[in-house]
Amino acid sequence: MRGIITAKQYEIYYHDIDYNRNALITSLVNFFGDVATYQSEELGIGLDYLKSNNAAWVLYKWDIDIVRFPKYGEKIIVKTSAYSLKKFYAFREHEVCDENGNIIGTAKSVWFLIDIEKRKPIRILKSLYKAYNIDEKCNEELNIDKIKNLTKVDNEENFTIRYSDIDTNRHVNNAKYISWAIEAVPLEKMLKYTLKRIKVVYKKETRYGHSITSQVQIYDNGDTMDCIHRILDDEGKEVTLLETSWISNQEN
Repeated sequence: MRGIITAKQYEIYYHDIDYNRNALITSLVNFFGDVATYQSEELGIGLDYLKSNNAAWVLYKWDIDIVRFPKYGEKIIVKTSAYSLKKFYAFREHEVCDENGNIIGTAKSVWFLIDIEKRKPIRILKSLYKAYNIDEKCNEELNIDKIKNLTKVDNEENFTIRYSDIDTNRHVNNAKYISWAIEAVPLEKMLKYTLKRIKVVYKKETRYGHSITSQVQIYDNGDTMDCIHRILDDEGKEVTLLETSWISNQEN
């Protein structure tokens, strides 16, 4: 990891788990986001600092690999650090460790800094380089593979955006898109497989009161399953693209 490493302990509560008592992928995503925010607050460049500079972080991409999902009641350590900063973008790494220090999940994320009023990207503030302990010359990017194109819709679900879906930037919390994408996978397949990897690209904001359509194309290979997801807004425009990889529960 580059830059300052920040770690925070979490316990897996009942509201964090699925039918199998495993933590939901959305719970892990929320932990990743929380520890990143916690780090910024600890370094004095958190929400209030950004607001005073009329700025906010917006998530652009996720690439998450799961070795195993933590179980109900388990305590985990989630770590994060800024990997590099480049123009408008911040590249960040994350780890999930069990109580013995074993890595059970990793993630890469890409964020960009925006002007709150104009809703347009702005260059990374020099103060952020200093706070995260990132050399201004360090602009190496984290590689995240492109998401495949969806060519056929095997199933789709429709959702209306609620107040509880909205975050501090007044747009939809990034974990909600992941939840909507997975909801489009039929239950019988969800019960057969366990998620191992997810990639996400956020392309467009959605807001309270609007509706979205979650579409999925499924490649069921028997021992594994691969899915390509697409979320459309109420005008039919792409909002989020996702790709998920799953393994048969018999293989776990």
